[in-house]
Amino acid sequence: MKRRHLLAAAATALFVLRATARAEAPAAGSAGGTFISAVAADVAGGTAENLLEHRTLVLRVSKEFIRRHTPAIVDQRTPISRCLFGARVTGVATTNGHPVMKPHGDRQGSALELHFQGTIDTRTVATKGPARVSNAGRFQFDVRREISFDGLDFRKGERTIDVSMASRITGVSGPPGLCGPLVRAVASRRAASHQPAADAIARREMTEAVLAAFSERTDKLVADLNANLPWKETVSLLTRRVPGRRQQFSNKPKWIEARSLHVDFGDGEMPEAAASLRAPIELWVKGEPRASITERLLGLWEAPREAFARLRPAAPAAESGDDTSAEDAARGITPEMIGDWWVIRIGNDVADTILRPQTSPAAAAP
Repeated sequence: MKRRHLLAAAATALFVLRATARAEAPAAGSAGGTFISAVAADVAGGTAENLLEHRTLVLRVSKEFIRRHTPAIVDQRTPISRCLFGARVTGVATTNGHPVMKPHGDRQGSALELHFQGTIDTRTVATKGPARVSNAGRFQFDVRREISFDGLDFRKGERTIDVSMASRITGVSGPPGLCGPLVRAVASRRAASHQPAADAIARREMTEAVLAAFSERTDKLVADLNANLPWKETVSLLTRRVPGRRQQFSNKPKWIEARSLHVDFGDGEMPEAAASLRAPIELWVKGEPRASITERLLGLWEAPREAFARLRPAAPAAESGDDTSAEDAARGITPEMIGDWWVIRIGNDVADTILRPQTSPAAAAP
C-alpha cells in the first residue's frame, strides 16, 4: 500500500514538472531565445578574438616619398674664406649629391640603408704677399645610415662614411719684373710642401660637415616617419599580442614594407591588385574591421594625409573653375575592400607626382 502511494506521488511530480516546462518554453522568435543569442554572441566574440590574434597587417611606404625627405643637392655653392699657413685663402666649394636606398647587407633585407653620395669641388686662391697660388680639389663621399624597423617604430643606426680627397696646384703667380720668377719659385715650393697638410685639414672639415648635415636630415626623416605613420597605434587597435605573433620589415624595389602577422597563418598572401603601389602610403588589413574601429583608424591616418599638403600642386587659376586638387584633398580617406583585404591609400591626390616623378639625375641614380 505504501509503495503504491509513493509511485502515485512520483508520477504527479513528473507531470507537474513537464507542464511547468511547457508553460515557460518561449515561442519561436520571442525574447525567450536570449540563451541562443548569448551563445551566438560568445561564438562571434571568439571569432573576433581569433581575428585579433591571427590578423595580418601590411604597411607600404613609397621609396620616392622617403626620397622627398632627403632631397638631392645640385650645384650648392658655399664661399670659402679662411687663413691657412699664413696665407689668405678664398674661393668656392660646389656640392652635388643624391640619396640612394639599399638593403642592409648584414640584415638580409630587414633594414634599409640610406646612402647619400656625392662630391664637393673646390676652387681656391691662397694669397700671401705678392704670391698667389691657385688650387683645385675634389672631395668624394658616400655617407650612409641604417634605418631599421623594430615592429612598431622606425629607428636610426650609426653613421658611417667613406671619403677620398685629391687636389692639385693649378697655377702660381707673382709680381712682374726681375723678382717675379724668384717669388713664384719660392711660392711653388711652399705650396707643394703644405699641400698634404692642407688636404688633410680639408678632408677632416668636409667629413665633419657632411656627417653633420646627413645626421640632421636622417634624424628628421625617422622622426617624420614615426610621426606621420601611426603604425604602432594601428597594430594596437587591430591585433592582440600573443605567442607566435611577429613583425617583419622588408625592402622592396619601389617601397619599404612592414608587416604584423602570426607565424601559424603565413605571410598573408596579397591579391593581384597589390602587385604595384598606387599611393605613397598604403595600409592593408586582412579582414574588415568593425565600424567603430574603422572610424578610429581613419582618424589616425588623417594626420599623415594632411602631411602631404606641401607636396600637393598649386591650385589651378580661379578663372579656370577647375579646383580638382582641392576637391580631392578635401575628400579624406576612403577605404575599399579588395578580396579579403580592407585597404586605405594615403596621398592619392599626389600619387602621380610622387610615384611617377619626372626623370632627374637624382631619381635616375642607381
